[in-house]
Amino acid sequence: MQTFKLPDLGEGLQEAEIIEWLVKEGDTVHVDQLMVLVETAKAVVEIPSPVDAEITKICASEGDIIHVNEVLVEYEGESTETAEKSVSVVGELITSTEMNQGEEFIIGSDRGKRADRKIKTNQHGSTVEFAAPPSIIAFAKKLGIEQELNKSEFGCITHKDLIRIFEKKYKTAAANHNECSSNQINSENKLIKLSGAKKVMAQTMSKSWQQVPAVTLFDDANISAWHEEEDITLRLLNALIAACTAMPLLNAWFDEENLTVQMFKDINIGVAVNTDEGLYVPVIRKTQNLSVNEVKSTLSTLIQQVKAKKISPQNMLGATISLSNFGTLSGRYATPIVVPPQVAIIGVGKIRQEAVVVDDKIEVGRILPISLTFDHRAASGADASAFLEEFIANIQRVSILNKH
Repeated sequence: MQTFKLPDLGEGLQEAEIIEWLVKEGDTVHVDQLMVLVETAKAVVEIPSPVDAEITKICASEGDIIHVNEVLVEYEGESTETAEKSVSVVGELITSTEMNQGEEFIIGSDRGKRADRKIKTNQHGSTVEFAAPPSIIAFAKKLGIEQELNKSEFGCITHKDLIRIFEKKYKTAAANHNECSSNQINSENKLIKLSGAKKVMAQTMSKSWQQVPAVTLFDDANISAWHEEEDITLRLLNALIAACTAMPLLNAWFDEENLTVQMFKDINIGVAVNTDEGLYVPVIRKTQNLSVNEVKSTLSTLIQQVKAKKISPQNMLGATISLSNFGTLSGRYATPIVVPPQVAIIGVGKIRQEAVVVDDKIEVGRILPISLTFDHRAASGADASAFLEEFIANIQRVSILNKH
């Protein structure tokens, strides 16, 4: 029996959620045949089979969160050596013959590092050693059920299994609690567990709130001179490029540990894209070198990839500053959250009509509300004000239609 584990997905990603199994136990799969779809913090990833094989056991259910090097499936098929020669293996394959006699395998175990814990198999009652992954041990300790691992069925243990053990152990207490709370909790209320992009957004927002001493400036731009054909997103991106060129201190990353600010020549803009699955922020790179049409084409491609769940993790990394056009939905001003290590994010609200004074006369103008949040450790109020002034000056220009 051989096992195929969740491969290293790159970019430092350590876990993924099982979205959909494309095979079932007993199926015969071939090299490069897609087996499972998983969602990481960055994107949905398709994982193919590295060998021709028969799937004997699926070790994780849809909705489970699994970590790199935890077992996805057990199978019978080509040997590890044959697979490595025939295909580029995505993940580590371990054959049962590589283990010592009497050893069993548990999800995420590291054969080079043995734990002191022992567990009895259900079949023979003999005691064997296993090394549970640190994440499993830590989660078990958090739930207060570390000792319960000795009673669980030996094999593929996941975080979901630990939750089941916890629920079983405290079933009586939970039932009593539910009974006492029945007058307060409506059974129709829905509990939503965050996953994928929504989970990452929650973690990122918490990190920002804890680390960044953020300040937000608010102002308006009079865009009455715009042509009817103007694309608001392109105008915003063009103005942001101009502001970053004039005030590069906000096109930067702040290193909290070393207290340094790294300013960038390249202006890599992260553009917030809202989806039903959560907020994605694809990055348009080296925008200072792109024409208006190139920016438009690049952004359109990235948005299509996000909506099709085909965006690669690489296309959502490396932003030096971010843009949020929340005004396409509603809202006038906001306090956008700076995502470390970035220094600034600019948000724009819904365009409104308002009375403005032009040449000592009152006219009806089109007003664009703007909110600029910045990390006060990296930039002063004067720096941010100068940046915002440059942004507004550019956004109030008549047109960029003829640029490039």
